[in-house]
Amino acid sequence: MTAVDVAVGVSSLHRRLVAVAPYLAPDLDASGSEFSESAGSLLAALADSVASDPADARIWLLATAVAGGYPTQAEVVAIRRDLRTAKPGTALAAVLAGVARTASAQRDDDLDAVVIVGGTVVDVDFCATHVHNTGIQRVVRNTMPHWDREQDPVLVAWSRDVTGYRDLTPGQRDLVVSWTSSTPPAPDVPDGRLLIPWQGTIVLPEVPSGELLERQAALGRYSGNRLVLVGYDAIPVVSADSVVDEESDRFAHYLEVVKYSSLIACISETTAEEFAGFVSALPAQGLTGPRVSAVVLPVDVASADVTVPSADRALPLVLMVGSVEPRKNQRGVLSAAQLLWDEGITFELLVIGGGHSWYLEQFDREVRRLQREGRSVRVGRRVSDAVLAQAYADARVVVFPSLQEGYGLPVAEALATGTPVITTRYGSTAEIARDGGCLLVDPRDDDDIAAKLRAVLTDDAVHARLVAEARARTNATWADYAASLWADVHEVSE
Repeated sequence: MTAVDVAVGVSSLHRRLVAVAPYLAPDLDASGSEFSESAGSLLAALADSVASDPADARIWLLATAVAGGYPTQAEVVAIRRDLRTAKPGTALAAVLAGVARTASAQRDDDLDAVVIVGGTVVDVDFCATHVHNTGIQRVVRNTMPHWDREQDPVLVAWSRDVTGYRDLTPGQRDLVVSWTSSTPPAPDVPDGRLLIPWQGTIVLPEVPSGELLERQAALGRYSGNRLVLVGYDAIPVVSADSVVDEESDRFAHYLEVVKYSSLIACISETTAEEFAGFVSALPAQGLTGPRVSAVVLPVDVASADVTVPSADRALPLVLMVGSVEPRKNQRGVLSAAQLLWDEGITFELLVIGGGHSWYLEQFDREVRRLQREGRSVRVGRRVSDAVLAQAYADARVVVFPSLQEGYGLPVAEALATGTPVITTRYGSTAEIARDGGCLLVDPRDDDDIAAKLRAVLTDDAVHARLVAEARARTNATWADYAASLWADVHEVSE
């Protein structure tokens, strides 16, 4: 990988144009005296060069340099149309008119630029700017340390005006590659310089927020870079009744990014089937769509999280981990637990996970009712990794009868700890269960959940068998997953 560093010039626009000039007009001496006084003459020359060969990637690159941020799909299309009908000497006006929207969004028009040629750029915006650490964030923070040490990608976040990539600060890097529960939030700082990927690979191991999707789609469609996604699930559209409306709307727009990606590397075979179904419909739009693969997540926990069971537990612990929402089926577990408590079986139920207020209120009301009746049920919110790891180790069983999952990290993490699991008999959780340590249930049948819980809580032979199976598994590690994902990502560019 090489980089074209910013050149000394009279303005940040001039320096950005000098940075991209070798890729738009290789025979042009952009730093020569002819163009040293102002950006205007250089911009006109580059606009004329792009007009003579208005390939989408060349338009995207010039628009990025002019605006100080990445153009949208509509902006690229508008510039392309105007350039192809422009009269001699009017190409500059077409470019300036086309980037007006992106340029007006800039908070700081003094950004210099670095063109990153080839190589791998990894968008870790959310993990770099938030301390939240469940699901997708756990995947990213367990994968990126291996990539950072062994592959040397360029880790990036989005500018504050969400129009382009920027460097991570040291604190933001720590949030991604050196995460612990005590890692502090990274302070907000000026953006520094605009990073412009060129003829390389851009990896999205997160699902972008809604405000990023328009430019992410343009990156995949027009920038000349290969866009690679990690696919987690399609639940917001295939089970829209189980999520808030805004989540389904955001995911529908995310599928626009999927359409213009080169590869979507899914975290389970089940998720790969979901995305393959979407991709199979794209020829109706005249599109090929991405290659879909399954790079299955490991059954592993971070080594720092490994612990031993507490010695002073009064009651057997039944643990459920996951965001509190309808598809996770916490209320089904509460119902099954109440059936067993009514039978006189004693145990403590601990539910760890936060969620959206629209569902938490209902769930918490049910928990409070059970507590008033003297039932041993607790809820943990925003617990540390250490507390979660201890809960896995202390649990007699983890129960995870989710209605639909992209993978099911709590199942994997419990099995890696040697703790038996009761989980859903179909989909990605059934994939994990193939190698032992689990009892499978119909998640829509509270009696089935209760029966499996009863067996693990009251039959020591069943429990011992499941523990032995969990400990005998030959599981992939996060290092294995990171290596497999890297290899799959770069098969696209070979």
